[in-house]
Amino acid sequence: MRKIYGIIITIAVFISIFANSSFTITAASGQGLTDGLQINGEYLIMDSDNLHSEYVVIATNKSGKDLSVVAKFFAVGGNGNPIKTVYDSASAIKNGQSFILYGQFKNSELKDVASYSYTLMTGITEDCKYDSVNVDVESQEGVLEVTGTNYSSEDTSLVNVRTIFFKDGSPVAFDHVNLGDSAYSLRSGSSNTQELGQLHPEYDNYLITYSVASDM
Repeated sequence: MRKIYGIIITIAVFISIFANSSFTITAASGQGLTDGLQINGEYLIMDSDNLHSEYVVIATNKSGKDLSVVAKFFAVGGNGNPIKTVYDSASAIKNGQSFILYGQFKNSELKDVASYSYTLMTGITEDCKYDSVNVDVESQEGVLEVTGTNYSSEDTSLVNVRTIFFKDGSPVAFDHVNLGDSAYSLRSGSSNTQELGQLHPEYDNYLITYSVASDM
């Protein structure tokens, strides 16, 4: 098995962050280091069912502290006004780790879209349990089997894995899964395996990130 080095976010939940411990990034398809978050890549990926598209952002926490991140994604019309706004969040991102945020849009709502943009708001967190869980991945006939094991003495929550699949250097699919064995929690001493990429096109490379938070 291959050990995954990364970190990822949670399900689409808006997290309130106090103003004295947060900052906001506004971006529009630009890469670079901004206020402790390094934006490594941005992709627009259409689902295999052609019903949805995801605007996917890969970033790294360079702040020196563990962070929570709330993302707001905009599909923008030709007049500069948002056509649709969606949310995503990362509740516990370890310092130095990479993570993925995404906004999912219905293709039927994107007929007049001209561009995409997003804002990121961060806050300091003490809920990161990234080192408590080991995540391994193994490829089985094109499907990725991802296994998370909680080696700590406490239950963890929101063991979320996200994956971008590539073909010839271009993104062809996006997938995500939670590794909890009891709802969203991964109990102390437990392991859980899930599959990624079952319904996606052929690929020759992939990027996986994950995150782990304290038990809810």
